[in-house]
Amino acid sequence: MLALFEIELEALNDGEIPQTHGHMVHGHFFRTLKQTAPDLCNRIHGMNGTLPFTLSTLYKCGSYPGMHVPGAEKGSRVCYRTGLLGDELVSAVSLAMNKAMISGPVVIADLPLGIKAIRLLKAEEISEIERNAAAAADKLHAFRIDFRTLTCFRSEGRSLLFPETRLVVSSLYRSWTAAGGHEIPDKTLRRLARNVFPVRYSLRTGMLDMGKYLLSGFTGYCAYELDECLDRDERAALSSLLSMIPYAGIGYKTTMGMGQARYRIVPAKDPDDGVDEVAGQASTDGLL
Repeated sequence: MLALFEIELEALNDGEIPQTHGHMVHGHFFRTLKQTAPDLCNRIHGMNGTLPFTLSTLYKCGSYPGMHVPGAEKGSRVCYRTGLLGDELVSAVSLAMNKAMISGPVVIADLPLGIKAIRLLKAEEISEIERNAAAAADKLHAFRIDFRTLTCFRSEGRSLLFPETRLVVSSLYRSWTAAGGHEIPDKTLRRLARNVFPVRYSLRTGMLDMGKYLLSGFTGYCAYELDECLDRDERAALSSLLSMIPYAGIGYKTTMGMGQARYRIVPAKDPDDGVDEVAGQASTDGLL
């Protein structure tokens, strides 16, 4: 099971929310989860590679991740989202958040907050994603990714600040395998990397102060087109990978608010078109 939850919080005091606070949401998430699932927390902390969850930064309820809220007045509400990969984590987080809603306030960025609502925005099984991807494969000719929060890829200790196809495919495939998806042949991944082309983009670079270091990244959008040489199975594999975006984000430090994104399938003739052509694509995708 893959699930996307939105957690609604009410400020119990006036307070400021720093620009860089993803690590604070991350800390709250683990403190809350540890109350009901300490063994699971320890296992996640001991994992190498892609972790089975993502977290957004705080945003004004009714908007979407990436819309920074500089402060909160007592009684005002903010939200964050968490994408979860796997039945065990979905159950554990649901239990932990419901318990925290009853037991008392949580603290993020030194601001006491009460959990007021836990909303399931989207949920799918891997088998469902694969069926939908196969059904939609013939319609996949172009797509657009909107990078809502600062995004980057890392290689040899450096930040890579352009969403090259190979970087996007690699990131999504790691999330796909972390979620229990079936293996995609290396040949297919290589052909996707070579035959899906960025054709239009509007990106802005930015920087996060992570305390001990600064981290560069980008926001904006990039539109991609598929070469006609890709066959139906290869297009279906790409469609499955794109379906990970709402749950897993893209790139580096997605458990600390980075890499929050959405995607849309668009007509090949106009990669900027916002029309969503994927059957069953939930409207919540458009808010990511």
